[in-house]
Amino acid sequence: MPDPLASWSTFALAILSFVAVGISYWGIRSQAQSLAASVSADICLKLIDRFDGPPMLVTRALAASALLNKSNLDQADDLFDFFELVGLYVRRNMLDKEVAHSMFFHWVNLYWHAGRDYIVRTRQRSTEIYRDFERLYETVLAVEMKDAPKSRDINPTEADVEAFLKQEVSQ
Repeated sequence: MPDPLASWSTFALAILSFVAVGISYWGIRSQAQSLAASVSADICLKLIDRFDGPPMLVTRALAASALLNKSNLDQADDLFDFFELVGLYVRRNMLDKEVAHSMFFHWVNLYWHAGRDYIVRTRQRSTEIYRDFERLYETVLAVEMKDAPKSRDINPTEADVEAFLKQEVSQ
């Protein structure tokens, strides 16, 4: 006849083991989420430093001038490549979409509107070019529409885009 005390203690140890596994899982998951948030913040800060740095300010001015004058549009490629990279980070969940919206919506939105026709023409040669930039635009636009559905930035006018490009050229 089995000892009831031994049976109950074995059962109690099994329950405690399951609880310990659950607590360990929760702790590891919490650490992983914290690390992901930290990596996202680090990526964002590096992207902002790069975007606002002197070399990119020159790139932005060249891109804005080309888009404004509708000539030498390939001057916008380096800037669009930057937004492509940001879009890749968002798509891969390495950069939080709300953080990307907060930091880059203004520029992504207006540069997308300014360069959309050029991108469409460029896709005739290479259909996948600037897909992550487009997804980034759609993602940050969705955040803007959710957070500020009456935002005038959702549908900028041609005059808004032109004024923005002129401002970028003069920086």
